[in-house]
Amino acid sequence: MKGPFLSLPNCMSIARVPLSLLAAVLLVRREVPAAVIVATVAILSDWLDGALARSSGSESEWGRILDPVADKIGFLAFGIALVVTGGVPLWLLLVVAGRDALIALGGLLLLRRKPEPPRSNIPGKLSSLVLSVYMIRQAVAPVPGTVLGLDWLGLAALAAVVAGFLGYIPRMAPGQELEA
Repeated sequence: MKGPFLSLPNCMSIARVPLSLLAAVLLVRREVPAAVIVATVAILSDWLDGALARSSGSESEWGRILDPVADKIGFLAFGIALVVTGGVPLWLLLVVAGRDALIALGGLLLLRRKPEPPRSNIPGKLSSLVLSVYMIRQAVAPVPGTVLGLDWLGLAALAAVVAGFLGYIPRMAPGQELEA
């Protein structure tokens, strides 16, 4: 892997994992304000670590792996807490986890074609944003769903998750550019 492992942006990505786990535990314990604050710090660190890496020229292959892994762990942990507290249906968590597993598998397959990890893409980033907004809203003030157990924001999050996943499929074709 090229680039430093313990750069500030990478350490921020790594720190997002315990923050996400703490937010999930707090949510299950019904300490919603604290859970939302911790989750929001984790979400903001996701944006900040990438901005810092780009602005300081410290982007690294490690960061291209650590950042999405931290995101996936965070969504899974907070998603489990939301399922436990009744904030989201289990099937939605399974869709998100399945998408993340397929993207991770695809990333491993891409590494066989090109030795450096691929960059994230715009549909994936938008998917994370919409899903984050929905999950935080469901933690603070759960809105019961009318279609498949989801309200309009839940349906938008589901659509964003699917669109984000579909954005990765063309990158798997041989000869396609892997950068976004």
